[in-house]
Amino acid sequence: MDYHAFTSSNTTDHPVAFINPQATLLDLLNYAGLHIRAARDMLDSVSSMTSRNADNLDLTRFSSVATLLLQDGCDVLRVAEQQAMDLPEP
Repeated sequence: MDYHAFTSSNTTDHPVAFINPQATLLDLLNYAGLHIRAARDMLDSVSSMTSRNADNLDLTRFSSVATLLLQDGCDVLRVAEQQAMDLPEP
């Protein structure tokens, strides 16, 4: 089985987090959707912050987490798209 390393896991010579391309399409889409929606919700919260209740460190942390969530979600979505393209025509 040829697992795909998460982009976020490619920060070292030996990736540690992988996507199982044999997972069902529904499982892949659920995983991707969960991460993308979590990033959206977090960014929605950040957008309502004011300079009085957030400092630069807070914003840096939020943006780092949002980037990781979106990147992982997009990586899995790419595998799901490939799997969907490989489905036989109806």
